[in-house]
Order: sequence, then structure tokens, then C-alpha cells
Amino acid sequence: MTPAEPPLRTLRVGTRTSGLALMQTGLVVELIRAARPGLEVEVVRVVTRGDRTQAAGVPLPELGAKGLFTAELEQGLRAGSVDLAVHSLKDLPTEEPAGITIGAVCLREDPRDALVTRDGATLASLRRGALVGTGSVRRTAQLLAARPDLRVVPLRGNVDTRVGKVRDGELDAAVLALAGLLRLGLDGDVGEVLPPELMLPAPGQGTLAVQCRLDDPVARDVLAAIDDVDARAAITAERVFLGEVGGGCSAPVGALAESVGPGIVSLRILVASPDGRNVVREEGQGDPVEIGRVLAGRALAAGAGRLLAAARRDPPVPGALSGVRIAVTRPREQGEELAAALAALGAEPVFVPAIRIEPAPDTGPLDAALATHDSYDWVVFTSANGVAAVRGRLEALGLSLGSPATARVAAVGPATAAAVRELGVEPAFVPAVHRAEEIPAGLGAVAGTRILLPQAEAPAVDLASLLRARGATVDAVVAYRTVAVALAPDDRAALARGIDVLLLASGSAARAIAAAASAHEDVRLAVDRALVVCIGPRTADAARQVEFSVGFVVEEHTTEGLIRALLARLPGR
Repeated sequence: MTPAEPPLRTLRVGTRTSGLALMQTGLVVELIRAARPGLEVEVVRVVTRGDRTQAAGVPLPELGAKGLFTAELEQGLRAGSVDLAVHSLKDLPTEEPAGITIGAVCLREDPRDALVTRDGATLASLRRGALVGTGSVRRTAQLLAARPDLRVVPLRGNVDTRVGKVRDGELDAAVLALAGLLRLGLDGDVGEVLPPELMLPAPGQGTLAVQCRLDDPVARDVLAAIDDVDARAAITAERVFLGEVGGGCSAPVGALAESVGPGIVSLRILVASPDGRNVVREEGQGDPVEIGRVLAGRALAAGAGRLLAAARRDPPVPGALSGVRIAVTRPREQGEELAAALAALGAEPVFVPAIRIEPAPDTGPLDAALATHDSYDWVVFTSANGVAAVRGRLEALGLSLGSPATARVAAVGPATAAAVRELGVEPAFVPAVHRAEEIPAGLGAVAGTRILLPQAEAPAVDLASLLRARGATVDAVVAYRTVAVALAPDDRAALARGIDVLLLASGSAARAIAAAASAHEDVRLAVDRALVVCIGPRTADAARQVEFSVGFVVEEHTTEGLIRALLARLPGR
């Protein structure tokens, strides 16, 4: 006799607790049970920080709160309390978190947007000056491109709440994803399904994604059985485009792909200014990854980068952060600019210095590189700390970067560029999007060039590898290191009095705050209640390792980028 196969373990499926999330998770569970009859599946309800805030009556924008609604589910996967996590795919960042993968893309419902009205009115028939609600800058831009006379206002809350505002006459209309309305049986409130020519949907809209751990072969096998090849191809093209143009959760970016043959999709994309006055559109067919990159390149060449940069530069409203206590964990001298910017918007910065910047333990490699700096084609700085470290060694060696024979200098952002100018050098390149990942492409053809990269002991981005992949010879030398420090008693007391937001700019800061929370109950309570915001994915990974629940990760590592992220994600801001 053939021995019986051992029974599969029970798979625990994590989901948010909203009506739509539970409905979508139920659909995924049905697919799993059909593909694997007899498999035990348990639904685990997970209350995220965003759910708790919404349940308390504080509305959240539809876009820009991704970390608030996904972090706890991903933490559950890492901790092993759930084996699968179901999400609306458009809520997931384009970069997969460490150790977690999207095991299945499935159940793509109609991805279009819909206009909800009381009396079946269409966009064309709405009265002049009609009040239309949406929480999406993408939808706002396209509404205003079609009907600049409309008054588009922020709309927050779950699907039922938003539909209710139209039924009750608070709004003339609202724009929502058709997929959610169909799944909840609310499509009777739809006055018009908006065609993609008029309203291009968000990348991934209408599709469900199921995450699992990379090292869980059972879960990955189950999810492979329900993966929709055509849906995955379509969303791959959409998300590749989104990642290539650098569009984030608050960007006016749309994309829609459809499978037209084995391994081939057609893709339409859009990037717009928030007011809808300037719109870049492209379309094409091809391999999902290739066409996503090709259309991103065309869009950027047509000015999409300028539109996205301009969208990020819209000035914040004075008082927009009124009353919010924000813990700044950088050294005081480095956090003063940020603190002043936060205070100007009404926030209360709370300094809790948790790190110290120190010179490299061994300055020999940096000194040797600086002694021959005129042999390099480029010197690339990824932080003002790196510039400060180089300045100190130049002074010690009696050298200068300011002679005509020196290399060209690149700086990751305006603060770093300002520090470079203090060396007597004008930066030759500063990327429009202030991230280290943007530097290689911006330097142009670097094959055969020599590049000096003074960096942190543990850099957040492996920029050296990115430059070497383009053919450059890179000398990456340690210029400084970040060290965790114990909190001073006064700083610890300020933290214990309560904060709304905890800003972490390094893994060292995360570890220092975690140590203080472990040793002092009042600090632990204050930190547990705060929204944890991390500068970059490496910091977020370090924060999760010390058991912080990360609210969201800031993609643009500047004071302006941080403030815009806070305004996009904090409730009611």
C-alpha cells in the first residue's frame, strides 16, 4: 500500500477587519479551498494602526496611508502569527519587504473608477461647480482635466461612508474604485463607469495580492495554485512603470495594462500635474517588464519627472501639523532645520538624540583616497555627514577639493549640496528626486570612470554596486559611522510625556529608543502609542528587528520629503 500523505498544516490568513477586506479575504479563501480541497484555512483578523484611527472617528486619506494599513499584517508574517496576508494590491509598495513576497496575484475585478451619484448623473451632466469627493490626487487631476469647473474636495472613510455622503446630499458625486463597489454590492449607486480615456486607474487597482514568507514552501505552493498569470503580467507592467518614474502613494500617476497574448501586455500610462492642466500620456505593447520601463522612459523624457517634482513642491498649509508632538531622534545640531520646519507648521518637535556621528575608526583609506582626489572623475556624496567627515580629513591633511584639477562632485540632495559648497566646490549634479538610487543614471555614461564614494560604515543603499554595474571603478571608503547612545534623563522624560510621531533616521536610533523603552515602562507606553516613521527601508528593517510597528517609510530623504509624507499620512492633515 502507498503510505498516506501527511496532512497539510492549517494556513492562517491575515486580513484587516473592514467589510471590504473581509469580503476580499473570503474570495481568496474560496480559491485556496477549491485548489487544495481538504486544506484547513483559518482567517485571522488583524487590526492595523489605520483601522484603530478610523474606528476612533479620525478619517484617513484613501491614498498615502499604505504603511498604516499593511505594517501589522507584514509584521504578523514575520512573527509567524499568520502565514498569508491579503491586500488590495494597489496598497502595496513596489519594493517587496525583506523576507516577504507576493505569492499570488488574483481576482482582478474591473479596474476602472466609477462616479457615484444620487440620480444617475454622469460626469458630463453634473451641474457646473458640483461638489465631487475623492481622496486621490490622481483622480483629482483627471477630474479637473475633464471638468475644471468642478469643486473637488477631500473624501475619507470606508466605502460605505463615502457612498453615504453622496446619498445624504453632502456631496454631488464621489469617485471610487468600481471593484470595491461591485464586491460590496454597491454598484447600484454608480452613475457612470469612467472609461480609461477619461480616468486611468491606479496601478494594480481591482487586484488582490496575497503575501507569504519567502522561506515557507507550503504557503508558496498553495499560492502558486491560485496565481492568475494574466493578472500578474498586467500588474507587473503597471508596477514596473510606477517604480521607474518614482511615483509614490500621493503621486498623480495612472496605469492600466491588459494581457493581449502569452507574455505580452498592452499598457497605458498617465502622469499629471495635481491641477490637471498638464498631462503626459503614453501607450505601447510588449513584455510586461520591458514595456513598463520603456513607457516610463518616454514619460520622463516628456516631462513627467518635472510634474512629479512640482507635485511634491506644493507648499504645505500653515498650521497643518498643529498640536502634533514629533520626536526627532537625530543629534540636536543636525535636527535643528527639521525641527524649525516642523514648528513652522504648528508641530511640537521633541528632541531625543539617540545617535552620535563619529569619524571612521580607521581614517587611513579615506586619507589615501583624498590624497589622490584629482585622479577621480567623480566624488559622490550621499549625506551631509559624509561631507563633514571629508572636510575634517582635508583640513587635517592640508588639502582642498577646490582646485581646478579636482573631480566633479555629485550630491544626493540640497542639504548635502549646501555642505559641498562650504568646501568651495559647486556640485555638478544633484538628482531631482533626492535619493541615492537616482545618482547612477544622473551621472550619465560612467563606464571606465573612477569614482570616489565616501560613505557611512553601514550605508542605507549599496550605491557602489549600482555604479559598478554601469562599468565604473568605485572606491567606496568609510568616512563616518552612526552610533547609538543612551538617552539623557531629560530627553527620556520628554519622550515619556507622550508623542504622536517617532521619527527614526537610522537603525542605531531605532535600537537606542528600543533600549530605553525596554528599560523604562513610561517610555515604552509613549512609543507604543506613537506612529513610527522611518527614513528609508534599511532603517525600517532595523526598527522591525527591535519589534517596532513601522507606520510608513519615507521615500524622499529630505526635510521637505519628510514633511510631505507626514502631511499625506497623518489623520486629518
